[in-house]
Amino acid sequence: MKSNLLIKLIGAYLLGILCLFGIAVKPVHAEVIDRIQIFQAGNEAEIRIRFVTRIQYVRQVMLKNGDVRIYFNLLEIDAADPRLTWQKRDSPPSNIAPHFTVTYPEIDSSLSISFGRPVDYHIRPGNDGRSISIYTPITKLSGKPQGIPALTPSVTASSPAKIVVLQGSEEIAANEAEAKQLIYQAGIALNNNSNQEAIDILTKLLGLPPNQQTQTANYMIGQAYERNKEFVKARNSYSLYINQYPKASNLNQAKASLARVFMPAYEEEKSVPEKLAISDSMNYFGGFSQYFTKGFVQTDSTLLPTSEVVTSISNDQYQLLSSLDLTGQKRTETTDTRLVFRDTFTANFLPYAGDNNFLTAAYFEQGTSDERYIYGLGRQTGASGGLPSRFDGAWLNRKFSSRWRVNGALGVPVLAPGSTEESKIFSAISVDLSRLPGQWSGNTYLIGQRVGKVMDKRAVGLETHYFNKQNNHMGLFEYDTLFKKLNIGLIQGNWTTMGGANYTLLIEQRRNLEITNALRLEQPGESIEGMITSGATPEYLRSNALLASPIYNQFMFGMTQPLSSHIKLGGDFRATNTTSYEAFNADPLINAREIYPRIWAYIYSAQVIGSNLLFSNDLGVISASYTNASTYNGRALSYSQVATFREKLQFNISVQLYDENNNMSVNLTRISPSFRISYRMNKAFNFEVGAGLVLSHTITPEQDDKSRKKYFNLGYRWDF
Repeated sequence: MKSNLLIKLIGAYLLGILCLFGIAVKPVHAEVIDRIQIFQAGNEAEIRIRFVTRIQYVRQVMLKNGDVRIYFNLLEIDAADPRLTWQKRDSPPSNIAPHFTVTYPEIDSSLSISFGRPVDYHIRPGNDGRSISIYTPITKLSGKPQGIPALTPSVTASSPAKIVVLQGSEEIAANEAEAKQLIYQAGIALNNNSNQEAIDILTKLLGLPPNQQTQTANYMIGQAYERNKEFVKARNSYSLYINQYPKASNLNQAKASLARVFMPAYEEEKSVPEKLAISDSMNYFGGFSQYFTKGFVQTDSTLLPTSEVVTSISNDQYQLLSSLDLTGQKRTETTDTRLVFRDTFTANFLPYAGDNNFLTAAYFEQGTSDERYIYGLGRQTGASGGLPSRFDGAWLNRKFSSRWRVNGALGVPVLAPGSTEESKIFSAISVDLSRLPGQWSGNTYLIGQRVGKVMDKRAVGLETHYFNKQNNHMGLFEYDTLFKKLNIGLIQGNWTTMGGANYTLLIEQRRNLEITNALRLEQPGESIEGMITSGATPEYLRSNALLASPIYNQFMFGMTQPLSSHIKLGGDFRATNTTSYEAFNADPLINAREIYPRIWAYIYSAQVIGSNLLFSNDLGVISASYTNASTYNGRALSYSQVATFREKLQFNISVQLYDENNNMSVNLTRISPSFRISYRMNKAFNFEVGAGLVLSHTITPEQDDKSRKKYFNLGYRWDF
């Protein structure tokens, strides 16, 4: 076994490296995080985390040591899918953002971002529905540590900078006289195009107690900022003026001024990729990790009604998971070039289990330094425009102006191991429109897909986005003109109040209409080409595809309310159903509703989140849920706790309780305690060890099963 283990260790990455040269592998959604990028947005650094699936942001909490925990729902992938792998990513090189580490999933199913120290930040869901952005003040510039103060909106300038208590009419008269003199000086400065001088004078005026010149000064400072090309401050000043003086005689003029500076303000705030230093050679960064897991399970089965007990003991897990995340980046005066390779290899040591290699990304991408062109080739993740979540192919992006760009892609969707679907080829084109006044953006796309010579999909889609610092909403609609059915309709929203409360909404209807679904109703091993040769028509295949493509509906509403600086209360309601509605039946002997009956579920959940309560750097989450479904009722209760000591040593513990009754007279109860200890030796090396226990009790009319599963794991990650 030792020699076998050594061979597995040595070979763990030989197969992964060969994948880069075209060796066939078994692809799957092995990882949820697609990429981490750093952008510059005005005076802030935007850390953008993009996922391979659509997500819904729910809530976040920060610990004193700088760890941020983000909670979200996966909308297209089951979070409990055992094929998903644990990920730990180091931050890419940056001159403007602090170093950080991203981990998903944590023991409480959250995503953590560890900065190693407290930072000022705010979080906003991405406008593509597949990303989350964390904004922090720029900490460095051009490679040299340089503190840059946060952008101070003109709202602050319009608020009293000092409080002067005036008691008598003489003081009031003196204040009015000073204000009148200052407004006169500011007018002269503006007439002479001395914009900064005018800003300084008006700021001084607005620091006086309210007077007859305050309203005029509030509008003039917006004009001064606009002339000085400080468009964000001008926008904030005009917005403040409109809100404070809704009956002002020049209100329409103020609104016109606000509309005039809106797009320039956006350009000032717009996120652009961070420009790293020009290099003549490729710079590489990423990480390599290995995690070993071993576990066994003992089951005692009591046969009813004889009370005979049968005991079985077996190895449940015995594997080594190796992951490589490698990015090469080179920037010249005219081009930006990226080479990306991400692969996960699982070496199984159980005699009945085979090894698996999951190639998640392997592509070359190059663009001009002004982002006018971006093109690439390889295995990539489709972020929007109707593209598959992961595909092998080529893509091209052409920017025609700061507002809009055209994208094109051609490729083959990646299929999961064991899939009965046949290989397809698709082509797509989309047009992206950047934010318009009112913070709107979106794209429209056309996509066609074939299985051999048979058209499998021909759809038109529209994505719309609206977002600002407190609201983020998106809509997605895709209509298949081939089937004449709606593939997906989605409305998603996030609202954040000034008090820190967060509200989320999701309304979705989705249907996966593909001709290869027709194979589910045919003989195993059948192919589309074989069915066409046998006389089947595309119309027949499409009718069967409708039969085999149920509609999935979902409604979700959630909220998070801070009760204090240390405690947050959250709650969610989710309703789902899957139905064979409108299924066309080519064979009158087949009843679609019997094959695909309606399945529904209502899920109620509540969470209490406490931070920095037991220790100076801790996070505790108590979660409870109740599920009322068409086939079962389930109740869950969990508690997780994380504590960090001396910034390098982190303890995670979790206890989960679950109870279920289904319509087959089966009762299941389960308790699952676990722990994980993580030690970060330095920025390069991180070590972890963990263990867990799963106690299950299942009672059926035929037998009574009690099982005890024990497991442990240990591993390391090297970031380079």
